[in-house]
Amino acid sequence: MRPSVDESVIELYECFKCGGRTDTAIDGCDRCGGELRHLGRSRDL
Repeated sequence: MRPSVDESVIELYECFKCGGRTDTAIDGCDRCGGELRHLGRSRDL
């Protein structure tokens, strides 16, 4: 019997320029206007 897997999706975004974080998907960082990256997705190393 397999264990149940509860996978939660994290909705967190971080700014490339200033490092500010937010949990809402917006056009850019509200502090500096920089590009946001999604921290909950897996990334290639």
